Amino acid sequence: MFEGYEIVVWFVLIVASITDLRWGKIYNHLTLTSMGAGVLVRLGLEGTASISITLSSIAIAFVFFFPLYYLKTLAAGDVKLLMAIAPWGNSQWVIRLSLTSILLGALVGLFILIKKNGILKSAASMARAFHSPKTTNEKMTRMPFAPAFFCSFLFLKISEAKGWLFF
Repeated sequence: MFEGYEIVVWFVLIVASITDLRWGKIYNHLTLTSMGAGVLVRLGLEGTASISITLSSIAIAFVFFFPLYYLKTLAAGDVKLLMAIAPWGNSQWVIRLSLTSILLGALVGLFILIKKNGILKSAASMARAFHSPKTTNEKMTRMPFAPAFFCSFLFLKISEAKGWLFF
């Protein structure tokens, strides 16, 4: 990740985590402002050479998370949140953050589901959802995903400082 832009990512992830936990929503004025500001700041400070890096980061964020939105695994705000912080990094960083967030979110979601329904009911529910994800009438358990981004970003920063290599 490019040093100096990190403060914006911390701010956006903290605010998004708070609003997602409190109101179950990540607001467009946060995500769209961050995305637009990221493009403009990178263009202003780094010139036109940064445009391809910035736009490819946003595109990768969209490609990674839109299918999860389409399958109703994530909300639109979660997709926009990754796209909002993408311009402040690069493509490799977006991929690492995406994979780490998906893994962390899946583990936490599985834990919540098992705690709520037990192992057998959870396994049966997941099997039904995988066979017909769009037609299931079961009430889905909503999990705020912005904290998963925040925790994943924190984990990646710690692993970077410690010199751990995961990707």
